[in-house]
Amino acid sequence: MSSKSLYESAHIFVAGIRVFEHLHKRPPTLGDLSDVLKISEEELSLLSRKLSDEKIITEIVSGAECRYGIADYMKIETLPREEGTPRISEEISQFQSRQQSRLREIEKSLGESRDRERVFSDLDKALKDPSGLKKKKNPLD
Repeated sequence: MSSKSLYESAHIFVAGIRVFEHLHKRPPTLGDLSDVLKISEEELSLLSRKLSDEKIITEIVSGAECRYGIADYMKIETLPREEGTPRISEEISQFQSRQQSRLREIEKSLGESRDRERVFSDLDKALKDPSGLKKKKNPLD
């Protein structure tokens, strides 16, 4: 369900509420909707918060459980129809570009090539054998 737009997901959620109420004559819980729609409760919980904020559904809280009803289903038409979240591949490429720019900044700040080689070799040695590092004195000792 996470690959669908908010618009499509809202229609599915509201349809699940209607079907469950028709079959069982009572408002559904997230567990009930999860069984009807075959979608995880976690995804439905996230979607229910969004729809509740938009006043599309109502939350009926009683005791330890929360049931859902339909408030104003016409507001679904105002939701975005395309998927607004970036794909994981886009996020990975953005992360890699940020890391490369940070590495370039570090290399610029190091200056000369022999200083750079010395710093990188020291870092490499420290990563391979951290026991050789000098320990800082603890001011509390």
